[in-house]
Formats: sequence, C-alpha cells, structure tokens
Amino acid sequence: MESDQSSARVLIVGAGPVGQLAALLLSYHGIGSVLIDKRVKSLSAPKAHAINGRTLEICESIGVRAKRLRELGASANEGGEVRFVGTLTGPEFGCLPYERQDEDAFEFTPFPLSNIPQPVFEEELEAHVRDNFGIDFRRGVECTALHEVDERVDATLVALEADEGNEGEEETQSFDYVIAADGAGSKIRDSLGIEMEGPEALADYLMIHFSADLRPLTEGRQGVLYFLFEPGVRGTFIAYDHSKTWVFMHPWNPESEDREDYDDQRCLALIEKAVGRSLPETTVENVSPWTMTAQVAKQYRRGRVFLAGDAAHRIPPAGGLGINSGAGDVQNLTWKLAAVLRGEAGQALLDTYEVERQPVARNNNEQSLKNAMKIFDLIVALHGTEPEKTAERYAAVTADPGAYPELAQAVAAQKPHFDSFDLQLGYRYESAAIHDPAPIPEITDVSDYRPSWDAGAHFPHRWVSRNGDTVPLQSLLSASRFTLLCGPTAGQLDCDKMIDHLRFGADFEDSDGWESQTGLPADGAVLVRPDGHVAARFDAVSAEAVASVMNEILARSA
Repeated sequence: MESDQSSARVLIVGAGPVGQLAALLLSYHGIGSVLIDKRVKSLSAPKAHAINGRTLEICESIGVRAKRLRELGASANEGGEVRFVGTLTGPEFGCLPYERQDEDAFEFTPFPLSNIPQPVFEEELEAHVRDNFGIDFRRGVECTALHEVDERVDATLVALEADEGNEGEEETQSFDYVIAADGAGSKIRDSLGIEMEGPEALADYLMIHFSADLRPLTEGRQGVLYFLFEPGVRGTFIAYDHSKTWVFMHPWNPESEDREDYDDQRCLALIEKAVGRSLPETTVENVSPWTMTAQVAKQYRRGRVFLAGDAAHRIPPAGGLGINSGAGDVQNLTWKLAAVLRGEAGQALLDTYEVERQPVARNNNEQSLKNAMKIFDLIVALHGTEPEKTAERYAAVTADPGAYPELAQAVAAQKPHFDSFDLQLGYRYESAAIHDPAPIPEITDVSDYRPSWDAGAHFPHRWVSRNGDTVPLQSLLSASRFTLLCGPTAGQLDCDKMIDHLRFGADFEDSDGWESQTGLPADGAVLVRPDGHVAARFDAVSAEAVASVMNEILARSA
C-alpha cells in the first residue's frame, strides 16, 4: 500500500458517519487525514435513522448540504409519528409525534430532524469524502497496532482485501493524532485499556432487515416506529421506506438460541405474525444480533489517541442520540486538533474535549435508558401484572381502551422518548475552553429547549436579514474560525487572526434587539467558537479583553 499523503496528519479509524464527518471537518480546517475502514463495502443494512437538527447544521456548515440530506430522508408526513399497536394491522392504542419535524421547529433550527437511513447518510458523506483531496480514504484496511513515540503515533495498517492483490500487505505510517471512530466494539479502545462505565447488556435483539411494500397496510396510519403489544408478539417495526425497506427488531436470548436458528423461513413467520397477516413478495435481506448497552468510556483520550462516536459511548437507540452524539464529538474535537496542529493553541486545549463531551454522552445515555424502561409502563397497562391473565386483560383493554385511563397516561409518558429537543440542541459546555461559563442547568424536561446566549451554550438559531435576503445566522458565522459578534455601537477592533467579525445591525439585521436577545449593552460582544458554542461574553468589548480571553481558551503560553 503506497501513499504520498505526507500531509496527512491525523489517522481516522472507522468510516461510518462519525469517521467520515471527522475527516470532512478536519479537511475544512485545512488538516489532511487518512481515513480507513476494514469494511470493503459500505453499510447496506439500515441501522440508525434519526439525523437531528444539530447534526444537519454541522453538515451544512462544511458544505454537505442539509437540504439535500433532508430530501434523501422520509417526509414528515410519512415518518413523523410513532404508533403503539397490537400488530402492524391490528388495534392502535396511541400515537405520538416523532420529534419536531413540523413548521414550528424552524424557530429553533434551520434544518429540523429528518429520518435518513444510515446507509443513505453514509453514501452521501462518502461522495464528499471521495471528492476531497485532503482525505486519503482506504477501504479494506485495518489498524492492528498503535505506538506513541515522542510527538507522533506510529500506526500499523494492514490490507485485508484489495483488487491490486496486496491482501495482507502491511505498512507503518506516522501521524500526529489518531481518532478512533471504530464503533461500539472498538478494538482501538480495547488496545488502549480504556474501560467502559455502565450496564454492558440490557437486552438482546435480532435486527431482521426485510424488503416489502407495506404501504397498503399502513395507509391512514403512517409512522416511522410501530411498537407491538399483542400477546405472543414481541418487537418493533422501523419503517425506513414504507414501500421497500423495513426492520423488525425482535427480542431473543443468545444464551438459549443460536443465530442459525433464525433462517429466512422462521424470520418471515415472525414478520407475518407481527404484521397480522400473510405477506407476498417479502425478502429477508439481513439478520444481525445486537445487544443494547448504556455505557460511556472512562477516558476519551489516551495520549495522542482520541475516542469518538460509539467507541466513546454506547447509547441505547431509544431516542436516536447515537450518531448525533458522535457528530457533536467530532465537531468539538476537530477544531481543537486543527488549532493545535497549526500552532495556534497549546496542547491543554485538547484536554477539554473529554471535559466537554463526556457529560453530554452521560446525559444522553441516561435519558435513552429511561426511554427504554418507560416502554414497560405500556406493557403493564395492556397486559396487566398477572401473567396468567395477560390475554384476558389485553382483550378487555382492546375492547374498551377508554375504560383504562392508565393506558392513555402510559402513552403520554413516552413523550421524552420522541421529543428530546433540549438534548439535541441545548447541550452546554463548562471547561477551560469557555471563559467564565454559566452554570449548566439541571435537565428537568428534555423536551423544553430554551435558546441562550450564555457562555457555554450554542448560539441561538436566528432568521436574519442580509442584503435583503432572509438567511439563518449560522450561514454568517465561520465553522473554522472564531466569530466576534459585536453589538451595534461596539468599536472596530484589531483582533486575533483567528477571529472574524460580525456587527449586529450593520452586517445583518434581526427583528429582535441586540440587548433583549443577549442581555448585553450595545457596545458589548459575544465570542463564538468554530463549533458554535459561546466562548465568552463582553459587557464592553476591547481588543485587549478579547486577546486575553483567546489566550486563555486556546491554552497559549504566556
């Protein structure tokens, strides 16, 4: 394996969505990378599907157009609801909106959540990766060893399969840093001896991916998730495309069953039972076992190696926070790596990655675990607490749901599972890379997102006017540099070369006033980091004050 990528300074292991975003973000910051994946082909079986507003904003900021991604996803009409049913064609016991996909969401983000199958998301990212000259992308390559020597990491890369006949060929290449985005079973994490905290095995499932046109069966009650509660039927349907692509999540016991027991015939029988009728032209595409866990790595960094995405946190899928947490990880990490590699920041800046991102993963994990456990409230409401009377109870509730108010209460209690707007958009940071951070408020309602200009919060989305056009404020802020957003009377400053300037009322206009929004006087300013988080607030901004804060945030030597 020959490579002339002498400018590649970061190795990224794992080319899922998180690894690909890491490579694209680094390139946007001017840093070359080698991106490897042991898979010869990209993912085909659908896994995650919820790509939230913040992740779409990250994509948009580096040229991966959010509008295009949202067009690739399901419409809000088709994927905008969650249904609690007996079988797919059986009685329905309740329905909830699936996240904020309606017009009201545009008040808080220019790109509301969209249901995009992970393979489709990966394919779109990969097209951008392959067009990027700063990324050396190699499939069928595994990292088998890392050795940190002085100020570099020597990586042993082995070709697993290749058209050129170089299978088994090995090379050692040196990098400044390594990002391990190699998934929940990360070999890099294990090789570093980094332990995971939290329950290792909560439940076991078979992901049965099948092709079928079930649109005629879901007419009038379309949705993205169908939770099934008829006695003798267990699992959840995920509708990636009602006319073609479905997944049936079926609980199983790997200690008493073998994967081989689930051949196509048995899987089709399970699917038909869960649907509630026979199905012509149904094809089982893939059957994969997986274990639900809720764990966060004790450390996100070991020397010059960083964990990101599922390698750093195994988040239950109940809430769709897995990929999105990983996107936030690499957005946070890459601008810091770039600043250090360009000589603009000290090494201590990299320590703030774990300090900032680990609490976010813990919050997301905790809420996802709560979401998963809340489903049991519905089971109790429909099946009762006496196993021998399950069928009798279910029949009675089905006949007259209104006679059982606990059912409606159990459905309403699922709301945080499917509306976690504050977790998606409202996470804050408190570290040495934030000057005088505001205390992070305790999360009491994950649905209640309140935009804030506090230090540590992500700057609020605003629809502003520039040259007669209405645009999101995000489009005016750099994703590779700091932005000093100044009040209308703040003086012109000669600041750090890493800082762009925007003046409220001059470079853009907003329907709400500066002071009412930010709580700062007209000659104040807000310093925004490349990842969109407020780094500092100034009541009366000056070049000296900004320089002092920049030195503090970037851990520059005095």
